[in-house]
Amino acid sequence: MLSVDLQDANFHIPILKSHRKYLRFVVGSQHYQLSVLPFGLTSAPRVFTKVMAVVAAELRRRGIVVFPYLDDWLIKAKSPELLLHHLQSTTQLLFNLGFSVNVPKSHLEPSQRLLFIGAVLDTTLNRAFPPPQRIQDIQALIPVFQNGAVVPVLKVLRLLGLFASCILLVTHARWHMRAVQWCVRRQWFQHKGDLEESIRISRDAAVDLRW
Repeated sequence: MLSVDLQDANFHIPILKSHRKYLRFVVGSQHYQLSVLPFGLTSAPRVFTKVMAVVAAELRRRGIVVFPYLDDWLIKAKSPELLLHHLQSTTQLLFNLGFSVNVPKSHLEPSQRLLFIGAVLDTTLNRAFPPPQRIQDIQALIPVFQNGAVVPVLKVLRLLGLFASCILLVTHARWHMRAVQWCVRRQWFQHKGDLEESIRISRDAAVDLRW
């Protein structure tokens, strides 16, 4: 496998001239309007995906196995030699369409273990794992969550976010979130979601986090 990251991908999608007025903004007294697809627009990911689906279809027509996820693309093949050939064909097509590859963020050497969109993929084991850094971040937070401990809400939400990113990668990851989520629901919501608040960790939450 290898991965290709597209440089400033959204900016290659032009906005219809008559629609640019809906993407205006002001800096000081100067007015601007975007002429290309901006990041942050709610419909941008869908628009970009629909446009690039045509490019992916052309690559697949050529026999290239590609998995596009917005501006991150995974390519796989049966041998390193074939994979490099497919990489050349892919980058040439992208170049002809006006795209460029973000080399520092791409993994352009054939590998059987690769980090792609937040998961470590290992084809020798046919498994996917959370990245080591994410595991370390979770392990660093867990000791704080003792029975009866008072923990800042921001730290609780960070832990839940890390757990959520592992739902598809770790067996029963969602189950270990439940008791913590109940703590948040019962205590934090009573304060109308004030991020300055802290909550008390229940016994169930402390037990569920010992995994």
